[in-house]
Amino acid sequence: MKKLFIILALLCMSVLSTSAQEIYDEVRRIEKEAKAFANDTKNNLEARKIATFKYDAIYYLIDKASQEPLFSEYELGVQTNAMIEFVNLFVSKLSTLKKNKDKDMLKAVFRTATINNSLFNDVDKEVIYSYVDNENFITQFSLDTDWPKALAEVQSK
Repeated sequence: MKKLFIILALLCMSVLSTSAQEIYDEVRRIEKEAKAFANDTKNNLEARKIATFKYDAIYYLIDKASQEPLFSEYELGVQTNAMIEFVNLFVSKLSTLKKNKDKDMLKAVFRTATINNSLFNDVDKEVIYSYVDNENFITQFSLDTDWPKALAEVQSK
């Protein structure tokens, strides 16, 4: 009975680690696709800038997660998916607005959600706010963001 329990425990751990590895591999695949899209000059410049932000946000997540021993591949996948959904929701809502005043208000709501929902509490403000005040990008978001929380915040408004 004890051997069976150990075998089942090992089997469960191998399934979990396989799933975690698959999640990590998927995040890396998405990161590479975003980078390739951002570098493809055939694509629209604004779309390339959005892809650049997604690439940088994923790279930041991977880098910071690797420094946090309790940050799992699963959590990395959750964060990545929420970030992509957050950015896509922002772009979708922004494209429906006509007035600059309304666009500015939407940008402020999304920007504030990223600033107020820090994930790693990174003190390197130059890095994490590199997009926040950059007028060349519509994705003026903090890189140090707990994306599911930020997404929930903007969806509730």
